[in-house]
Amino acid sequence: MSNLESIIDNLLDKEQNVHGVAIIGKDGQLITQTENWNIANDLSLINKLLQTHLKLGEKGISSIEIQGIKYMIVENTEERKIGTNITGKGHLIICPVPIGGTGALVCYINPQISPRDALFTVQEFAKELDNII
Repeated sequence: MSNLESIIDNLLDKEQNVHGVAIIGKDGQLITQTENWNIANDLSLINKLLQTHLKLGEKGISSIEIQGIKYMIVENTEERKIGTNITGKGHLIICPVPIGGTGALVCYINPQISPRDALFTVQEFAKELDNII
């Protein structure tokens, strides 16, 4: 098992509310993803979100669609991008790797909880990817 696979397995074990995981390399290419989630067709939108660095007061991208589900961007910082589907179809946490970088740990979060409930754990695992991707 590769380092990436073990990181994903450990993340899924530690945080039960993460239901899908994808890892994007610093070159913007999809490295791996869990079998239950496919972000390949939406990669350009995620990369655009990652590459947009906001200046104070700027709004940036207000929504993103992944696998046909639209997520409103409710937080967009160098450390994290959080999206939520207003009809209850789940949440996204995108953690740039490194912080403010172009790689990312992208997670689909259980619709039954607040994305903040899983945020700390997802960010912790994103930091582990810094030297790998």
